[in-house]
Amino acid sequence: MKKTTSTRPSNTFLTLGGRIHCKQCKAQSKRTKQQCRAPAMRGKEVCRIHGGKSTGPKTEAGKAACSAAKTVHGRETRAKRAEYRAKMAELYELEEKGRALKIIVGPRVAGRPPKHQ
Repeated sequence: MKKTTSTRPSNTFLTLGGRIHCKQCKAQSKRTKQQCRAPAMRGKEVCRIHGGKSTGPKTEAGKAACSAAKTVHGRETRAKRAEYRAKMAELYELEEKGRALKIIVGPRVAGRPPKHQ
C-alpha cells in the first residue's frame, strides 16, 4: 500500500465547506493565547481584522511620521532610550574615574560597557 501525504502546507486549511484551501491568519489572541481561525487575505499572513487590509503609509510625510513613531516597547520612545543610554555612559565613565582614583573598589557594575565614540 502506498502512503499518501498531504501536499499542502501545515498552515493552510479548508474553508467554504471544504472547497477552498487558504492560509490561516497568524494573529494570536491576547486574551486566550490561541491563533485566529479566520482565513488570511490573499498574499498576506493575517486576516482583514488583524491588518491584512492595511496598505501602510503612501506619502513621504506619512512614512516619516510612521518611522518616527515606532517604538520597541509601548512605554519607551527613541528619545527616552537615547537619554537612558547617555546617562548610563556617563555613569560608566564616573565609575571608571572612581576606580582610577581608587575611590571605588569591588566588582564592576553588571552590564556591558558603552561604545566609545
